Amino acid sequence: MSLLKFTLLTLVAYCLSLFFALAQTGPAPEPVSGRVQTADGQPLAYVSVGIPGTPVGTVSNEQGLFTLTLKPGNNPTDSVRFSLLGYHTLSLPLSALRGQRTLVLTEKAEQLAEVRVLATTNKTIGNRRIQTNMKTNLMIEGQPSQNLGSEVGRRFNLPNKTHLITQYRAYILSNFTSVTMRINLYEARTMRPLLTRNVYVTLPAKHNGWVDVDLEPYRIVAKGDVVASVQWVGSEGKGTYLALPILMPAMATHHYRYGSQNRWKTFRGMSTAMTLEFSRINDANTAPESNTVARQ
Repeated sequence: MSLLKFTLLTLVAYCLSLFFALAQTGPAPEPVSGRVQTADGQPLAYVSVGIPGTPVGTVSNEQGLFTLTLKPGNNPTDSVRFSLLGYHTLSLPLSALRGQRTLVLTEKAEQLAEVRVLATTNKTIGNRRIQTNMKTNLMIEGQPSQNLGSEVGRRFNLPNKTHLITQYRAYILSNFTSVTMRINLYEARTMRPLLTRNVYVTLPAKHNGWVDVDLEPYRIVAKGDVVASVQWVGSEGKGTYLALPILMPAMATHHYRYGSQNRWKTFRGMSTAMTLEFSRINDANTAPESNTVARQ
């Protein structure tokens, strides 16, 4: 099968998956609202809230407040998951959530890696092309509250050595007053998070350009392929688009998930405008550091 034909089939699958993610019949149940906080009562911002494996999801705001828009077919036994790096995940049935307006997440200790970088030149891989005919949208117009927490990523094929991830870049277009994005990195095979702290960037009004994120302070150690992504967690003002350029056909793999707790969709033959910089590290000198509580 030619790359072009394969890419066209991928595009059809991409569009169909978006359609079925949004499709709904019958009246939707009433939304569920609440507040997420720490054990000492401090609000927790940008907590991913949703029904696992479905597009029903959202993200708490800076005051820890959230509103979960439900769909037809949701029932009281559905589990709602609350997750944030640095905190233990909380899961509750929808029936319990309706009677519990305040949710508490407890902090979790994480191990950071102590690494020694070899004297080698940093390498950058990925796609720098931004002039494309297609865009992939994080925000679905007309349904912003239902799509808050959506995430777009790209798989990066790293050499089979141990590396320190030092920089991430993504080209993002937006016409909001401001947008807050969370940067995520995963081990590609398992989609296990590689970051131990939350990394946020704020886009200014009507942003149209590259976003540069220095990852060296986070000491992200990876061996094998990784997925780097941007996740929409907040915005101000009215907007009609929040997107990244998509290149097709491309010898790369694109990842998307509709909703903060949804399953990942994988689309081969597509590439987002993203790059990743890394340095080789000495495996013999990689060791866990003392426990540190991962905070926002």
